[in-house]
Amino acid sequence: MEFELWYLILVPILFGAGWYAHSFDQKEKKSTSDETKTLYRGLDLLLSNKKDQAIDSFINLVKTDPDTIEMHYSLGALFRRRGEFDRAIRIHNHLANRGDLPKKEHNRAIFELGEDYLKAGLWDRAEATFVKLTEKESSYQALAARKLIFIYESEKEWQKAIHVAQMLEKISSEMMPSRIGHLYCELAEQCLHRGKAEEAVSYINEALKVDSHHKRALFMLGNLQEKSGKLAEAVETWLRLGEINPDYETLVVSRIANGLIALGDKERALQYLTHIVEKGKNIDELDAAVQVISKVKSPEEAIELIQKRLEKRPSLMGFQRLLELSQANEPENKQIAELSRLLKQQVDKVARYQCTKCGFATTRFQWLCPGCRQWESMPPIRSEKVVAR
Repeated sequence: MEFELWYLILVPILFGAGWYAHSFDQKEKKSTSDETKTLYRGLDLLLSNKKDQAIDSFINLVKTDPDTIEMHYSLGALFRRRGEFDRAIRIHNHLANRGDLPKKEHNRAIFELGEDYLKAGLWDRAEATFVKLTEKESSYQALAARKLIFIYESEKEWQKAIHVAQMLEKISSEMMPSRIGHLYCELAEQCLHRGKAEEAVSYINEALKVDSHHKRALFMLGNLQEKSGKLAEAVETWLRLGEINPDYETLVVSRIANGLIALGDKERALQYLTHIVEKGKNIDELDAAVQVISKVKSPEEAIELIQKRLEKRPSLMGFQRLLELSQANEPENKQIAELSRLLKQQVDKVARYQCTKCGFATTRFQWLCPGCRQWESMPPIRSEKVVAR
């Protein structure tokens, strides 16, 4: 009798549980069905080019199903690539303002919003957005710092760029002494334009504190030493530049030789120039060397040296210099003059400094590549065979 009583009590409980489960399952199915309809409706609006209505539909979907957040990032990135920045901003701004997102997703939304502003040319907003990310620890802190450095370098706010670069070194394992050195050199350049040589020297010294082998800082220091009458120190500084990297010695060959001559050490100057010619690193070095030799010794000796070089490594730039020297030796020879002029036109068309990172080519040597914004990616050596990339 006791068993039957418990049985009678258990049946309604089981029935109630089954009814509740069925009801819950129906609600779940209805919710899933509604979400699917919303998704399809959003896609249909998107395909019908009703993008603003589609965005509203997708935003409503996020409110009901947080799992669709990834889809919103993809959609925002698509709009940004297509140049529809206002729509990308709207999507990422909605995500960034949501209070229920996990911290990581919230930071990601802020970073994507900063990217939207940057691509749209709204650099003030981009800067404010990335600054916000650098002020709190997250996986996007270093990424935001790199974006800020790009912004500050582009806007020539060198002091701010230095501050962020130093911060980036602290929060990540990335060390950038060369880059920071260039930023100090840019500050020195600004001082020189304003006639503040002493202040420029102080910035160059800061660059050398960060990187004692900084090529640009040594080049600038030598120039300033020369201007202040410290010619012997300038020559030693330029020679050090060549020891650190022979490619960059091209920038100072004539300065070193002329400096030694001015110091009364003509023999050492000629020994140095002979070494440069024999070494034959590149045609620009040879060009600088033969110009000085032509003045110090004679055009005939310079012509002989360049002829020997051209027998081993023929080049348009070498032949152009040979013709110019020959023209100086025979000023009345119209054929040489005309040939020299034509060859110079051709050299001007093909001789380029080229970035080793992105392939950007230019007629003027630059420390910062205008194409990829990389420092020291463009060696100071012209090439006649520029490779398109």
